[in-house]
Amino acid sequence: MAPVGSPTLANALKVATIAAVLTMLVLPSLGRCSSLGQEELVVAPAPAKRCSECGPHCTEMCRVSVPPKCSRYCDVPSCEDCRSAAIRGCRARCKAGGCDCDGDAARSCAGSCSGSSSCADCMRQTGKQCTSDCNSKCAATCV
Repeated sequence: MAPVGSPTLANALKVATIAAVLTMLVLPSLGRCSSLGQEELVVAPAPAKRCSECGPHCTEMCRVSVPPKCSRYCDVPSCEDCRSAAIRGCRARCKAGGCDCDGDAARSCAGSCSGSSSCADCMRQTGKQCTSDCNSKCAATCV
């Protein structure tokens, strides 16, 4: 047997250590590799919802998903905010008087003032459709 300080023993220990590390890295991945004949990990499907949970689930899901769908109608300044800002701006520009600030506000805020009903309409219609679709799908799979 070689003495403890010999280069042959040190090299043998290095090789054994490297082999052990490689074994720890390679063997766990072999168990998951489908190309080597092992089956892949199968994820179990989510459990079915109880039918009594469909309503609350759909209400919450639609409460979160509907507003982004209506953002182009709803993400405009309110009619009152728009008109107030337009009238302030008109009065600031119109020092001599005789300006039609109400008319300017009506023209510049047409989108905001007509959009408020569009927002409500979108939220109502999209919400109804979302809830109906969700409840139908849930009812078909609930237990």
